[in-house]
Amino acid sequence: MFRRFLPIWRFPTITPRRNSQIILGLDPGLASTGYGFIGIERGRAGYLEHGVIQTSPRWTFGQRLSFLFDEICRLIKVYQPQGAGLESLYFAKKLTSAIPVAQAKGVLLLALEQNQVPVEEFSPPQLKQGLTGSGRAEKEQVWEMVRMILGLAELPGPDHATDALAAAICFYHRRQADEKGMN
Repeated sequence: MFRRFLPIWRFPTITPRRNSQIILGLDPGLASTGYGFIGIERGRAGYLEHGVIQTSPRWTFGQRLSFLFDEICRLIKVYQPQGAGLESLYFAKKLTSAIPVAQAKGVLLLALEQNQVPVEEFSPPQLKQGLTGSGRAEKEQVWEMVRMILGLAELPGPDHATDALAAAICFYHRRQADEKGMN
């Protein structure tokens, strides 16, 4: 079975401990799903890992969705996240890819539910607002904020994985606001 991951860059800003909170971020796609894990320790977000799960266009839809499900479940079992941020579907110009992305999103939601991981969805404007203060920010501004918040020396990549890290950070910020009664 074809299995390809893009390289995973590691910038360990924290080492997860027993009392650390781990959050998963996801950017769904049928061909390429980005994922990112952050750890929260003493109120500070730190980088753990990110990458992309890619499926082959030669596979059937069922094979692609099954592979995506298995890989996300594997990652959840390894990191045991306490929550997940998921970038929601947002198609202003790409209507042709809406159905396959929606199918991938459904598989991700199923994997999270079956593994009892609470999830919150964020639209691209919400991610931009949450990280930069402007819902109309450019993607590059969001990526730079991801780099700064996680204390990375360089921008993480590829794009889908960076977006997933942004979703994880937004989940953390939302939970912080909820705990302080700000939402």
